[in-house]
Amino acid sequence: MSDGDSKEFLYDVSSFANARGGYLVFGMEEVNGLPTKLVGLPKIDPDREILRLEQIARDGIRPPITGLQTAAVKLSTGNRAIVMRIPKSWNPPHQVTFQKAFRFYSRDSNGKYQIDVDELRSIFVLSTSAAESMRLFRIDRIGKVISGNTPVKLDAGAKVIVHLLPLSAFTAPQQIDVQHLWGNHAPLVGVLGGGGSPTMNLDGVLLASLNRPAARYAQVFRNGCVEVVTGFSGEANSLNSLPCPAFETAFIEHLYRGKQLFGSVGVSPPVAVMFTMIGVEGWNIATKWGSSAAQFDRDPVIIPELVIDTFDGIVQNEIKPVLDMVWNAAGSVGSPNYDQNSQYRR
Repeated sequence: MSDGDSKEFLYDVSSFANARGGYLVFGMEEVNGLPTKLVGLPKIDPDREILRLEQIARDGIRPPITGLQTAAVKLSTGNRAIVMRIPKSWNPPHQVTFQKAFRFYSRDSNGKYQIDVDELRSIFVLSTSAAESMRLFRIDRIGKVISGNTPVKLDAGAKVIVHLLPLSAFTAPQQIDVQHLWGNHAPLVGVLGGGGSPTMNLDGVLLASLNRPAARYAQVFRNGCVEVVTGFSGEANSLNSLPCPAFETAFIEHLYRGKQLFGSVGVSPPVAVMFTMIGVEGWNIATKWGSSAAQFDRDPVIIPELVIDTFDGIVQNEIKPVLDMVWNAAGSVGSPNYDQNSQYRR
């Protein structure tokens, strides 16, 4: 690939990330810039070619684009086509810096174009406002849970709140098909880990555990956001301890099933994952070996958000930083359920 080809490749990649995301296909014949036939690339080492393309993208764009996915597809001719998926960026705008190009690109229906100063300013504002809107949404929902203003009455006591917030919910008006979830609620049951029949409400669709007051609920909002709240009754939990690995495995399951739910309603990454605990000040974390000596020293405990750029990742590996911070908040070094290679082992 010549320097000129590398620049065009980087302009394409950054333009997709700065717009709505998209795909690049290598091995396509074209006429006047329009694809005509998929012929593939002859006599290539696909793994080596993928590494080369991803390395060029990492080195030639700032800030780096996370979540790039590249795969080789074998054609009937024996040639290979290479497909690269570029996600809509969580952190735009991205600039091509290869050979001091220092250019910003985006895309519309006519293809890529160079961003002017006014649009560049609006992208910066949009990026900042989306992150701020997510934080405000989280704070508002935490306040509602603390005040008891929840869609179903919950048991008294400490609670764990999991939010899964797609970037698309805060950057463009969207409405998911909540009636689809109401009619086919297996993904919602998976997110909650059980429950009865879903009900529709003004916010979207709700699923809660059967008893009242409920032990937990999952709310899917019309913009695609998901909220799962689980209660830990002070009366039932006389030790005032957060049970482990129960809370970790529940969090892993919420995220794993949440990805499946997003796929069923057409929501794409990136997604911000947020973990919050209320009513746990003075609590510790209990394992089968005993309870930790240190305690949570504040209420609420708001763990910084984690952004996932793909739904293909291994959940246990993705959320390790969040689980470590929960243990940090209770005075421990990190989750004891990962080995020295950062593999979840419980």
